[in-house]
Amino acid sequence: MQTATEIDSNLKNLRYYNQKISELAKQQFDLDHKHSQELGINSVPGGIRFDCIGAIQSACTWIEVYCDNINANLNSAIEQDKILHTKEGGDRE
Repeated sequence: MQTATEIDSNLKNLRYYNQKISELAKQQFDLDHKHSQELGINSVPGGIRFDCIGAIQSACTWIEVYCDNINANLNSAIEQDKILHTKEGGDRE
């Protein structure tokens, strides 16, 4: 598969940036929690803020699942190289 290396490289980049986003969301959550303990917090905007950060974390988890799916499908597609253009590949005559 001619594009496999590039797909794999982009997938690694996606995983890297997804991890960074997750780490930054966690960092912001910790900062907000610390500040709310020290200074107090307005409950409505604070709740919205924590919900948004939680949604970011959840999305990062799903992105990782999708990356696993892309990787599995990429590996399966690469395996087809061996038989893609042979009689063993199926209905080619």
